[in-house]
Amino acid sequence: MAPAAHLLALSALVLRLLAAPCRAAEPGGSAPYNPPVPEPEDALYKSPIQLLLSADGRRLLVACEQSGEVLVADTRQRQVQSRIPVGGEPFGLALSADEKTLYVSCRRDNEVAVVDLAALQVQSRIPVGDDPHGLALSPDGQYLMVANLGTGDLSVVDLAQGLETKRLPLGRGPFGLALSPDGRTLYASSQYSNPVPFRAPPVLELSMLDAVAQRVRERRALPGAVIGQGIAVSPDGRFAITAVELPKNLIPETQVYQGWMVTFGFAVTETRPGGRSAFLLIDEPNLYYADPYGVAFSPDGRWLYLSSSGTDALTVVDFAAVCRVLQVEEGRIGIADEQLRQYARHLGLSSEYAVARIPTGANPKGLALSPDGRWLYAALRLADQIAVIDTRKRAVTDTIDLGGPKAVSALRRGAQLFNYASISFQKQLSCATCHPEYGVDGLNYDIAADGGMGHNLVDNMTMRQVGPTGPFKWRGKNLTIERQDGPRAAQLFFRTHGFEPEDRRATAHFIESIPKRPNRYLAPGGQLNKTQQLGKKLFERPYDNQGRYIPTGNRCVTCHPAPYGTDHFIHNIGSRNYHDLDGDFDTPHLANTYERAPYMHDGRCYSLEEIWTVHNPDDTHGVTNDMSKDQLNALIEYIKTF
Repeated sequence: MAPAAHLLALSALVLRLLAAPCRAAEPGGSAPYNPPVPEPEDALYKSPIQLLLSADGRRLLVACEQSGEVLVADTRQRQVQSRIPVGGEPFGLALSADEKTLYVSCRRDNEVAVVDLAALQVQSRIPVGDDPHGLALSPDGQYLMVANLGTGDLSVVDLAQGLETKRLPLGRGPFGLALSPDGRTLYASSQYSNPVPFRAPPVLELSMLDAVAQRVRERRALPGAVIGQGIAVSPDGRFAITAVELPKNLIPETQVYQGWMVTFGFAVTETRPGGRSAFLLIDEPNLYYADPYGVAFSPDGRWLYLSSSGTDALTVVDFAAVCRVLQVEEGRIGIADEQLRQYARHLGLSSEYAVARIPTGANPKGLALSPDGRWLYAALRLADQIAVIDTRKRAVTDTIDLGGPKAVSALRRGAQLFNYASISFQKQLSCATCHPEYGVDGLNYDIAADGGMGHNLVDNMTMRQVGPTGPFKWRGKNLTIERQDGPRAAQLFFRTHGFEPEDRRATAHFIESIPKRPNRYLAPGGQLNKTQQLGKKLFERPYDNQGRYIPTGNRCVTCHPAPYGTDHFIHNIGSRNYHDLDGDFDTPHLANTYERAPYMHDGRCYSLEEIWTVHNPDDTHGVTNDMSKDQLNALIEYIKTF
């Protein structure tokens, strides 16, 4: 080729590059990432999270999330007798009627471990859905129901065959399961809101299932609530109680009225068909009880116990007083709808029914109550202990030590700080409040910064494997996690002076250590299937379906390179919304992106498909409008493998 032709070709290439719809990256990038180095103790902590008592109350079974064990403790001697390795992140526990077999959901392995309690070992494993949590046995003991948080459904396992036989769709992020006293109805709580319109209040689903027919009977809406975790049914079977958070994400966070960003309480739901629900707070006007988790009823139904994992405390609720407040008659809530709405935000009402607060220890999670109601056991996840509570004295009178290290490593200290609300004014929230299980709460927020109220609304982001993906915040203003957790977080979220330097470093190092979960869309060994291989080609393609050149700056792979799916820079991809002051945003990482809906900087999309079918009309966020439906589906299937 002649020199002139070379020059013309080069000029044409430069013009094509300059014509890219996506603006050039803004200066940015991330600070050097130095992964935290674990100490020897970090491999030895137990982290108890769920409890189950034998029928006689003598044997306490403890699921230890971090060590991958189930511990068997004698409640009279108050010491651990046996340790059973079960697998990755054990959570839910269910015991056969003869108490010879224990079923354990293993979250990281996506399976249920079947444990022979005589031999104290796993005898088989049953694959189920992604991220299994709560467990419940059918009344006849033939089937095991498993709440799969990751796949949003319920696995029904035939125990004779040792196989999953069906899946039932539930609310988004099913978490806890509770059976009615007669064993015929199963109730499932949900961690995340079902999809709602942009800037609309969240709506949790309380799923009600026929445990005999194995079908969903009713889907009850819990409007305005998120993070439904612990759940229990009253002994008379008339009410289901769910621990919930009531966020205020739709108003500016600096507008303090009836609580800060979120309040905490429980939902009281009538179990009759078409029944009503009420929300009552456990907070006080000047003190909050962040991150309610475990729920347990006394055998006579008089007392309700709730653990607040963010404030290291238990709340004792007089349920008879709750019924008086709600004017309950024959299992029906009597007060008017307008009064229900007022009570859901009433910080002064808890004095009517919250009769005691019991300090526990670090991060109380699951609860178990003795058959006679005398002893309440609470899993202290970040203390490696079980608190033994005398329900008559309403105090911790003993603990069961689980054998974890006595020394507190830097990462363990960071975990305690992340999960404890002491950093915020009046203990109004912890880091875990918005990042349950270190993921997301599925909400977008008006932080009322960088432009004032009603501008620059932001979607929440997961903490899982966030360490190497800086800079942080959607505007990319923080180069490090430590800076992210500094004065701005103190001002905007905690309303305090913030973490002391040593605590800030410990918290940042802990966040940097949080791993992502195993990717359920990626085969072992990382081999892509045919659809994902096609998606990879589309992700990296230099030409569209009509043979037109795609400028480098507008290819998916340019801004989202492997391994994390981010180039660490700020771009304008034409996604500016009516509330944005400009259109420049940090490139989000793609690691396990399927876990963190909604999407985009302001959370406007509940599915990955919407990003390109609704919000990319001019091909400024990658060239996708020429793609067939099958091609777009393939692209998305590949993106899910990061």
